Amino acid sequence: MANPGPAVTNTTHPQGATTATTLRLIGTIKNVTANATGNYAFQVVNSTVYLLQSLMVTNLNAAGTSVTPTGLALGVATTSGGSSLFGAITAGNLTTPQGVSLVSASSSATAGTVQNLYLNVTAGLTTPVAGATFDVYVYGYDFSVPF
Repeated sequence: MANPGPAVTNTTHPQGATTATTLRLIGTIKNVTANATGNYAFQVVNSTVYLLQSLMVTNLNAAGTSVTPTGLALGVATTSGGSSLFGAITAGNLTTPQGVSLVSASSSATAGTVQNLYLNVTAGLTTPVAGATFDVYVYGYDFSVPF
């Protein structure tokens, strides 16, 4: 029997990246000082209803050099100084600029609608390093109308 051809000719994924409930970047804040405490507001990116899933902290460095991350503690909240929506970061994963600390949401019972999230740095580096900074990425499911 002759081969009738491919069983499937679909060339794109059936669920496009712009459909609702896509896990995607909800917000980011870059070049945050690792030497001091503080509360930093950052905007939710193009979503009106979302469910936060993961927090990534990466790129802890000072001009491309490694920094010992001892003492660094932070969280992401819906208010300045509020309780973190995520567990503690694993600072030991941040010993090189390429290191990543990935933390799951501590509670995912309620979808968020606020348009500003807050990075609350509750402790800086135990041994401050001049110019040390890090980047934060927050991912979640977007329940907004497709954009």
